[in-house]
Amino acid sequence: MDENKNKNNNLGKSQLQVEGSKYEEPLAQEHITRKIDLPVAYGKDRIVAMVRDPWWFFVYWEITANNEKSVREEMQRQGHHFEKSIIRIYDITGVKDANPKQANSYFDIDLKAMVRNWYVDIGSPGRQFCVEIGLMAKQGVFYVLARSNVIRTPRFGMSDILDTAWMLSEEEYWWLFGVSGGFGVGKSSLEMKELFQRQLKEWISSGGIGVFSLSSHMLQQKR
Repeated sequence: MDENKNKNNNLGKSQLQVEGSKYEEPLAQEHITRKIDLPVAYGKDRIVAMVRDPWWFFVYWEITANNEKSVREEMQRQGHHFEKSIIRIYDITGVKDANPKQANSYFDIDLKAMVRNWYVDIGSPGRQFCVEIGLMAKQGVFYVLARSNVIRTPRFGMSDILDTAWMLSEEEYWWLFGVSGGFGVGKSSLEMKELFQRQLKEWISSGGIGVFSLSSHMLQQKR
C-alpha cells in the first residue's frame, strides 16, 4: 500500500514538473544560435552627428588610414607641420546651402588618440550645426578629413506657433466648457472659464487630444 502511494506521489510530481516547464522561460543560452562579430571599422570615411536634446548632440566618425595619409602629405607639401587632431563645430543657422565657410561662428575640440566619438555641449536650442573632423597645422591651417550631416537642435519649451485648426467657435467653446465640469459648485462662471482655458491649453500643448478626435467627440455628444 505504502509503495503504491509513493509511486503515485512521484508520478504526480513528475507530471507537475512537466506541466510547469511549459511556462518556464528558456535559458538565455538557448536563444544564442550563433556569435555575431561586429567590425571595428567599415573602411569608409565619414562623420555623423545625432541630436540628443536642445543642448547636446553626439558625433561619431571613421577616418581611413589612406585618407589621413593623403591629407598629411598635402600638409607637408604646403610646408605645414601637424599639431593636433580636432573636430570643428559650425553654427550654420540660416546660412545658405549650409556652407561652413559662411558659418555664424565655430569652436574646436581637441581629440586624443583613438577617440572615435564625442558628446558635444553646444548650449544652443533651436540652431543648426555641422561638424568637420581634421588636422590642425602648427601654422593655424585646418585640413579637413570629413564633414558631417546637418543637424538642428530642438527648441526648449512650449511652441508659440498656434495651429488654426484648434480655433473653436463660441458655441463649441461653451459646450466644451460645460461638459468639462463648468459652472461647478463653489466657482463663478468667470473663474470656471479661466480654469477651462488653462486646461484646454494644457491639453493642446501636451498633444493629449487631436483635432479629429475632438471634432468626432463633439458630434457624438451633440447627437
